[in-house]
Amino acid sequence: MKKRRAVIMLFLAAVTALAVVSELRLRRESASASAAARLTMPEFRPEDVRTLEITWRNQKSTLNFMADGGYWAVKERAGAQAASALVADLLEGLAKAAPLKELEISGPDDFRDLNLVSPEEIAAPGAASDLKNSEGILVVLRDEKGDELLRLMLGRGHTRIAADRIGNLAVQGYDGRYIRVWYPGHKSRVFLISRVFEKCVPNPRQWLEPLFLSKPENPVYARFQRKHPGAETPSVVWFANAAKDGFQLLFPQGELDLEAFSQKFSALAAPFSVDLVNLPPDDLKFNDIFQTVMGDGFAYLLEFARVESISEEADANVYAGRMTISFDPENVRRLIGEPDDAFERRKKQLAARAEYEKRTANGRVFLLKTGLLELLAQIPAKTLKTAAPSPSGPPAADAEKKE
Repeated sequence: MKKRRAVIMLFLAAVTALAVVSELRLRRESASASAAARLTMPEFRPEDVRTLEITWRNQKSTLNFMADGGYWAVKERAGAQAASALVADLLEGLAKAAPLKELEISGPDDFRDLNLVSPEEIAAPGAASDLKNSEGILVVLRDEKGDELLRLMLGRGHTRIAADRIGNLAVQGYDGRYIRVWYPGHKSRVFLISRVFEKCVPNPRQWLEPLFLSKPENPVYARFQRKHPGAETPSVVWFANAAKDGFQLLFPQGELDLEAFSQKFSALAAPFSVDLVNLPPDDLKFNDIFQTVMGDGFAYLLEFARVESISEEADANVYAGRMTISFDPENVRRLIGEPDDAFERRKKQLAARAEYEKRTANGRVFLLKTGLLELLAQIPAKTLKTAAPSPSGPPAADAEKKE
């Protein structure tokens, strides 16, 4: 009897212990779910965003999605094409941003310490004069109807001190950022997130798709011309063409410096524009011309004009440039062993790329990085022979043949 009673007591104790463990687990899960709910940010889908506004003090970038062309345009730069990759990265990052923790805000000083003071609070009657020094970067996403999908402010970065040291100095950096998120009813909450968003800037020029040659490794022709004072037409400075045994310097005649020649295209393969020039092309004198034709059917005409200082970040004399891009599928070179269907498919892909590049460049004037004109104008020669007559023009696939 005693043994049976002991078994029953042991069974009841086990059941009680199991119930306690289950209750604790449910409480932990409930607390975890509650905490997750408390840290939830407004959700949106990047594909639903049609307008992106980034503001800081008197700077603003407005990016609008152009549905008819499938690209982003920078409003403050006359609708010039934005760098699609930058916009996509930002929207994807904002959609995936998850709070690490929420901060309790007791008053305006907390917003100021985190650089999360809104423009409305700065402009409010009786606001402290030093609030404007603590304004964060305001980001607003809108849908096709203009309704807000997300309104947040990027504030001060979360400083970390790495284990590595340089001498006696600790290596510091940012591993997170404080943000302020607004909810319906204009209520806001402050979170710490693990993303920094260092490329989310309000300067419109940072969002422009820069000028560069996307596939410059297969040129078949290149020429540089310069129009001297008093001359009606430009004269050739140098002219090089592809031959069976490699590139040849045809004017001035001499031995081609292949390394110097390749440096020109390496510079053109990297972004070489800085900003959009707000000047009519007719006000500029384009006296320097670089032309090149590629084996993939692309032709580039890059013209240079000297202008007075048009940017606070520019030198006293800077160069503006306009690049005209054309594409002829008949000039696309077939790859060795490439089947007909693959060849036609590649030409269609190149044509689509051409439309994107032409939309970036054609019809616009850009501020160019310093040093590019000097590099392109330099004759790529190891040795020179007696000067030959100036070539009358490029081969049939002329870079001047524009669309």
